[in-house]
Amino acid sequence: MAEIEMPGDEVQRLGELLGRVVDLIDTRPSGYNPADVGPPLVRPGTNFDDAWKDGRVQVKRNSKDLKEGCDAIVKAFAEFDTKMGSALKKGGSQSGGDTTPSGGGPRPSS
Repeated sequence: MAEIEMPGDEVQRLGELLGRVVDLIDTRPSGYNPADVGPPLVRPGTNFDDAWKDGRVQVKRNSKDLKEGCDAIVKAFAEFDTKMGSALKKGGSQSGGDTTPSGGGPRPSS
């Protein structure tokens, strides 16, 4: 049987970090004043800040979507793992150890 290796801890951690991005994306440093950067940079700084407002919305939306995707992946693999574990336990307890191959006839002796 092929082994499926899923870095669940890493995907879960990525989801947590993306959640943190969503939580913090709208925060600003306290006390920021565009005039503090000096007269030649006031207009470019203000333009950047205005443009970043639109970018912030897009980054927040995309981060939220990615976080939800990570959560869905982790949940799906956990459910799959649980179902496979249950199927293996159920199959092992019913078989009694010596099973007939799925083709029908008696199992060859060694």
